[in-house]
Amino acid sequence: MSKLKIFALILALVLSLNLSAKDYKASLFGVKSEGITLNTKSIQKAIDYISENGGGKLVFYVGRYLTGTIQLKSNVTIELKEGAILVATSSIYDYYGVGGSKALIVADGQENIGIVGKGVIEGHGTAILDQVNAQIRKGYLKESVAQASPALIALNNCSNITINEFNLTDACGNVQYYSGCKNLTVSDITVKSTAVADSKGLMLSGCDGVKLSNIFFETSGKAIESNGTSKNTTVADCKNAKGEKLQLKN
Repeated sequence: MSKLKIFALILALVLSLNLSAKDYKASLFGVKSEGITLNTKSIQKAIDYISENGGGKLVFYVGRYLTGTIQLKSNVTIELKEGAILVATSSIYDYYGVGGSKALIVADGQENIGIVGKGVIEGHGTAILDQVNAQIRKGYLKESVAQASPALIALNNCSNITINEFNLTDACGNVQYYSGCKNLTVSDITVKSTAVADSKGLMLSGCDGVKLSNIFFETSGKAIESNGTSKNTTVADCKNAKGEKLQLKN
């Protein structure tokens, strides 16, 4: 075998190893898929490790993954394979927020991040809302119901964001909230959140360069809402449960 062919084989091997190293199975970090173990710390450990080591995908395969708030970091994408369900814990004390909004998945000041795949993010909205109301009645929570109710996704001051293909179901509060974000693409997702009142599908504030396309919304509140501070925003082929095409409304 010639030196040129040997070099080509070695190069191909190195490239394949580098590519495969960019995908990390969630199970390698001790994340459990039986729907009982609270995985918040294990998932966060995985995200931190991937971000600190050049970035890549954290991949969830078939199963139910119970978690509280996890924080996305730069150059990390969460991939939910078909049959993978990220399940929100019903304990309100397992959530925190960014930019004034609590959520299951948050990020603040990060870049090159995403959530993709054919899986599901399940919000357990009714169960969480019941606990929020109970804790407020007992005086343990000083927040209002709206302040205490977590969204499914809340990203603040982030850039180069890809949200693609998965399903979002039954948020306790609003489903998605993006504030101060740049170069945001949300496409080919399904948003169903009707278990609690006035659950908005997607909210924008102060964003620049937003592309919303091929999104189906079935929500108890507005499908898409903006406070008028975002720019360079396009909406294409987005529909609600009535089959109506949606436009961005301030």
